[in-house]
Amino acid sequence: MSRAIEWILLGAGSCTAIIVGLRRHRPARVVPWLLLAGAVAVLAIGDVFYAFDEMSFATGFYLAMFVLVAGALWQFTQGGSVLVDRARLLDLLAFACAALLVVWVFAIGDNGFAGEISASDVMGSLLLIGVAVRLNLAVRGNVAAMLLLTGSIGLLAGDVLYPLFPGEAGETGYRVLYVTWGLAALHPSMVRLTQPMTPSTPRWRGRWAALLGASVATPPLVLLIEALQGGVNDGVPIAIAAAITLTLTITRLADSATLNSQALGREQGLRGASTALVAAADVPAVDEAVRNAVAVLLPRDALRRVVFAPDDRGLAAEALPPPPPGRHRTWWVAPTVVSRPSATVPSAPAAPVSRPADAVIEAGAAGSSANTARPLRRRGPARMTRRFGAWSRSGAAGRDGEEATLVCPLWLEPLAVARPSGGALVLTGRRDGLAAAHDALEVLAGQAALALDRISLVEAVGRRDSDLYLRAVISNTADLMLVLDEDQRIRYASPALHDLLGDDELSPLATLEDLVHPDDRGQIRRAFTAGGDGTIFCALRRPDHSQALVEATYRDLRGDRLVQGFVITMRNVTESQDIADTIPHRDQLDELPAWVNRRSAQHKFRY
Repeated sequence: MSRAIEWILLGAGSCTAIIVGLRRHRPARVVPWLLLAGAVAVLAIGDVFYAFDEMSFATGFYLAMFVLVAGALWQFTQGGSVLVDRARLLDLLAFACAALLVVWVFAIGDNGFAGEISASDVMGSLLLIGVAVRLNLAVRGNVAAMLLLTGSIGLLAGDVLYPLFPGEAGETGYRVLYVTWGLAALHPSMVRLTQPMTPSTPRWRGRWAALLGASVATPPLVLLIEALQGGVNDGVPIAIAAAITLTLTITRLADSATLNSQALGREQGLRGASTALVAAADVPAVDEAVRNAVAVLLPRDALRRVVFAPDDRGLAAEALPPPPPGRHRTWWVAPTVVSRPSATVPSAPAAPVSRPADAVIEAGAAGSSANTARPLRRRGPARMTRRFGAWSRSGAAGRDGEEATLVCPLWLEPLAVARPSGGALVLTGRRDGLAAAHDALEVLAGQAALALDRISLVEAVGRRDSDLYLRAVISNTADLMLVLDEDQRIRYASPALHDLLGDDELSPLATLEDLVHPDDRGQIRRAFTAGGDGTIFCALRRPDHSQALVEATYRDLRGDRLVQGFVITMRNVTESQDIADTIPHRDQLDELPAWVNRRSAQHKFRY
């Protein structure tokens, strides 16, 4: 009875530790840890039946424990987890299982000292150790992985020592298993074991395929040899080894088929996006093509928001942190973690955060029960059920309540000559989904940048041709005309304006403010910042510091695809008798431009 109580306490303590670790650290994949907790619970139940000499029930629970452990290992090594590629691991496990079967049947099975040891238990424990060793090699120095390895070694020690030395000492390995697996879930490093990563497609190598084929053929071959020798004495180990190697082979083929299908889907999506981006004639068409491609590359439930910012102005509205130093093709923004619900109502409403429906319900229940604790206790089991439901549904998904943001800059060359404004494709969603399509999204951003650069260059060539046409048409006219870019930089100035200023060439970086009197720069800046059409009066400065007083009528054509700037026509009013007479009636003299007041005063007191 005391031994049964001991196993109950060890099993309950280990399962509780795993659940507490899940609740505290909230890893990206919760299903492997839940399966591990189920395996510990089933093992404890089997040990309890074993303590009461119910061997048939105990054996059934032990077999169920290995099934749950196999499911946990499958989740731990699933593509996109800490193991970027588990194909070689599966090949080695199948070969190790076949080799262990051969060693057991032809070398160990006939020896008397090993007759009490279960071959199936030993093979399962060794495979578990192999997976734990691979996890430790993938994340060196990870405490949770080392504790899982220690528990696996304890399981193997118990399977070997207890049949040979029954008693308290032989069961020490099982106690180590309970303790270390519970501590592994409590340590913060357990999150690293299920952190999503970009899966890689392994290269086909003939020797690995031959190794896998030999591993699958070994159990039938061993069975044939025993049958030819006169009797099958190791039927159970042979059947278990055959089932394990076949399962590993099917998993290996399923992984290859899945990766190939995903790669084919991404290839088709990128091909369709390339066609649409080549045909795109403007920025909205590029935006639509990119969004359609993202919908094909990512699952619908893996993406929450897409932001396509063709320039830095649209990107600044997202309030993203500054990019890392240097040029990067992509980078990750720190994920947003939904705070745990508390029993107190916050003093100020928090900013809205996207979270799953279960999390919203859970937070609402906690907030509504802040003043009365009794209803919260009555609904405790329901809230716990919702939490477990959310965990199970997010098995292969990202962390419940957490979302990652991937930034793909729209840059093609270091200088960004065609589009110096930059821009980026910003995607927010589940980290594992974004990581799986990371390379495809990076290529898509490059294609979108190429399309934007092409559109910018075509528009620049169109504007240049338009300016050349305008220059040729009005080369001999007396009209004063300016074409300004959005930043008020002078793109074109008519020859008559050069004659008025007495300057044959303007600086390539000259702006309209550089040409006007300092007293008039304020109204120039306000007029073009506000946008729209209008008329202003200002004084242009010549190189000899004399002034030319003009009336400037401007049109805001920044929305025109061929102009994308301001068009200004000027009229020289320097020789007018009184400049104030050419301006519409004003009630207050102070409303007149500064140059008008100066010119009017000079006109009145010129003698």
